[in-house]
Amino acid sequence: MKTYSELMLDLAYSSILFSSPGLTKWVMELEEEVDHLGYQLVMSLSLSIRDKEDAELAVGLFRVAGSTNRISDAAADIANLAHRTPDVHPIIEHVFKYVDERLMQTVISKNSELIGSNIGALWEKHDVNVDIIAVRRDNSWEVNPGKNLSFEDGDVIFLRGSPKEIAQFTELASNTRPGTDIEKSEEPEVSFERLLLDMKETSEFMVSMAFAAIKYRDSELAKEVRELEERIDNQCEIAIREIIANTGQNVNRKLDLMRFVIATEEIADAAWEIAAVQLSGLKTHPVIVSIADEAEEIVSRVTVHPESSLAGHSLRELALDDNYGIYVLSVRREGHWFHRPSADLTLRGGDVLVFDGYKSGLEEIREIADPTYSSE
Repeated sequence: MKTYSELMLDLAYSSILFSSPGLTKWVMELEEEVDHLGYQLVMSLSLSIRDKEDAELAVGLFRVAGSTNRISDAAADIANLAHRTPDVHPIIEHVFKYVDERLMQTVISKNSELIGSNIGALWEKHDVNVDIIAVRRDNSWEVNPGKNLSFEDGDVIFLRGSPKEIAQFTELASNTRPGTDIEKSEEPEVSFERLLLDMKETSEFMVSMAFAAIKYRDSELAKEVRELEERIDNQCEIAIREIIANTGQNVNRKLDLMRFVIATEEIADAAWEIAAVQLSGLKTHPVIVSIADEAEEIVSRVTVHPESSLAGHSLRELALDDNYGIYVLSVRREGHWFHRPSADLTLRGGDVLVFDGYKSGLEEIREIADPTYSSE
């Protein structure tokens, strides 16, 4: 359910960016699958409860499952924006130019050196850390493909990653150097666009933070998620007031923006419900911890050792997203949090990093951050 709901968000945003009815259809099908998995979980848990202790353990799992389902519903609402109207509000499309992780659509050319090789080789041989979220081949779709899927001439690839990694993949796929539009712009000039961007990015990383709070039983992290949820609530009200006050837009365009804003608030609310499990005083079901450990993308926390090669370098210099395919969500320093930290933030010994990414990259960073760390 967690993997599908996160995948649905990527597909939903991609369906808007690339005006793809096929992606919208997949989001709707995955929503039904998440609903089905939710029913199965409820039945299995209900049958397994034998006493008060089992019931207490089940409460948190019920809550996480319900919140995950809520995220999938929000993703479906976002995808429906592309389904309802072929012309999604340009502000929504424009916001995606400024996100930390870019979404891109590209085609495998007949001369591409990727033809015949698989996704696993892309990671291992070419050292390109992008996430292939979907492949369209002729009239068929492969969503969330495994590492053994081989590339073929004409494949339409939907992917996610840092601007640098996406540029590298695009060059391999097309045998041409990508245009400059792949590069991420620093910040929207319009204040309303900045507001939407912050809501979109914050609500998503809140989900990762929430699972980290559960995984590490970190109440401080859970409280931070609560504060961010309150901020999103305030931003939602501000955004809706601005939308209503703008008399120059037609009703349909206003509805598009409102639906987008409300969907991001739903994601933030769901993240807080997940994090609240840590603050409930109830025992955490072991399944909840395994969800955070066994997902394709996992959230991790590490303390920077004073002698680590990370200390004394800025996030821009380290380029962890490009070099390891991981993203720093937050940095805790001397009791203060820096959420979605600036690339100019210089790491220090004692900093606590919360980040997400693939297991291989996370393991490397753990070893670099703490020379005394052993994975054995």
